[in-house]
Amino acid sequence: MKEEKADNPILAGISESKERQIVFDDNVSRLNTSSSEAKKQYSNLDLAKKRAGSIRHKAVNGLEKYLIEFEANIERNGAKVVWALDDEEAVKVILDILKKHQVNYLTKSKSLIADEIDLYSQLAENNVVCEEVNIGEYILRLSGNSPRHYSSLLIEKSLSQINEVLLDKHVISSRGKVSDTYSAVIKNRKEALRTSTASIIGANFLIADTGSVCVSEDAGDAVINSVLPDVQIIIAGIDKMIPSIMNLDVLLPLYSTYSTGERINTFNTILSGPRAENETDGPRDMYVILLDNGRSNVLAQKFQRRALSCIDCGACQNACPVYRKIGGEGYQTTYCGPVGSVITPWMKGIEEYNSMSYLSTLCGLCTDACPVMINLHDLLLYNRRDGIQMKNRTFSESLVMEGWHHILKSRKWMDWPKYKWKNLILKKLYLRRWVSSDHFPEIGSKNFKNLWEERREGKVK
Repeated sequence: MKEEKADNPILAGISESKERQIVFDDNVSRLNTSSSEAKKQYSNLDLAKKRAGSIRHKAVNGLEKYLIEFEANIERNGAKVVWALDDEEAVKVILDILKKHQVNYLTKSKSLIADEIDLYSQLAENNVVCEEVNIGEYILRLSGNSPRHYSSLLIEKSLSQINEVLLDKHVISSRGKVSDTYSAVIKNRKEALRTSTASIIGANFLIADTGSVCVSEDAGDAVINSVLPDVQIIIAGIDKMIPSIMNLDVLLPLYSTYSTGERINTFNTILSGPRAENETDGPRDMYVILLDNGRSNVLAQKFQRRALSCIDCGACQNACPVYRKIGGEGYQTTYCGPVGSVITPWMKGIEEYNSMSYLSTLCGLCTDACPVMINLHDLLLYNRRDGIQMKNRTFSESLVMEGWHHILKSRKWMDWPKYKWKNLILKKLYLRRWVSSDHFPEIGSKNFKNLWEERREGKVK
């Protein structure tokens, strides 16, 4: 980090938080530029987005039917399907499977759900070692962080920060070329895979008509993690369903375009069951865990259920000015950004998490960016409305809001105190909750009414 600051005059002499913001903005801008280039492959991008949105909307609305169809087809292929109502059930199922096969060491890749159900700490408590083979998440874990972006896990870190983590944890021995560092990390992860007898992976899509699981990635770690170990556990949210394998020709290119800015990801794998008798590789046992964990609560909402159409590309996060300012850690949940702010209150409890619905300027950039045409800014408004109708606020908050309601609807009450008194009252009420006193807004000596009257009377131009 110090070397990078010395070499880069932009980073020299600035605070750590400001440096993080510069790195974050730069990485997001690169992603958005790559995505804009990849969009040029489409002669009619709007039509592709409409088709993808229709496919996912159809799947969400017919979820019960497609889940039953998926279960029947993949079990016919030899896999075992287990339903988990919440995170506790999911962890118990995984531990039972590992105990059955006498496994105390496994590898994991391509799954945000592992963070959602706090899998790492649960496995550690039961003396099970879990090695992450996805390079991005592996580096995050080494640095003590959790994933806070759907597709680009290291979006808040610079190359120098990554090198510092790898050097500190003795993954690499010295600073070298980017390619050398990358090769060293790959070699490290391959060594972890060679001794693994069980694996856990996630899923991009669950395909109903063939009973298959689709995984789309760049590095190929999920593919290797699916082939080498004898026991494979796939854990996926029930919202990952699509009706047909024929839908992938629309969804996979859009996912790649909006997540990594590529025409299509390098590795797109379809898993339809364990190793057959005439096959030479693949797991001997495959388990598919279908996790609810609050998704049924989102599904029960008339409007917000549309958010379950998300394909986890991260485009809304890259577009959102709030996410770009506070970063993923500011949300303190697995699913952050605009789509996370819609679904998390219903998945984890609107009483505790409805404040996430207000982490938006409602500018609509997230809606414009979404490749499956989810009207995210509208859904955030529905969340706010529902929170108010459920009286999800404290007595003091209700009292303050009622007071502001009466003051702000009356010009007489708004104009009554002098601007100095207004600033004093606002500071007493809100300064403690503000991020920085240096940026606390102040009311000017002239209000809008004064300025409007001056303009109308020709006193100002």
